Amino acid sequence: MSDKIIIDTSIWIEYFKNNTKYVSFIEENLNLENIYIVGPIISELLHGVKTEKEYSMLFQSITAIPYLDCIFEDWIKAGSILFNLKKKGKIIPLTDAIISAVAIRVGASIITLDQHFKDIPEIKLIAG
Repeated sequence: MSDKIIIDTSIWIEYFKNNTKYVSFIEENLNLENIYIVGPIISELLHGVKTEKEYSMLFQSITAIPYLDCIFEDWIKAGSILFNLKKKGKIIPLTDAIISAVAIRVGASIITLDQHFKDIPEIKLIAG
């Protein structure tokens, strides 16, 4: 197993649209057992489905991906990230702050299309 990678919601959406760039990246890294998921991404993905059938299929897919727990220290780190960005006049969603906090704690990289992750200095980003 190599480095941990958290696939952000924006990339999962492209994957489910069969965007070949992301399908090949995700499939390759799933085979290498590098892909992990966190709670906010699960909720965002499930929230976005349109039918019970899609929900069921997505739920089955999600449960096959290793899950990274959010622990107490992650919430403290997320608050710190949000506070420090706010001092610089930058606001990001709480969900992205907690995803970032978990990634920092476990040493995972994040692949995303969301530009505001670039504002978090400790994040290891993979170009999306």
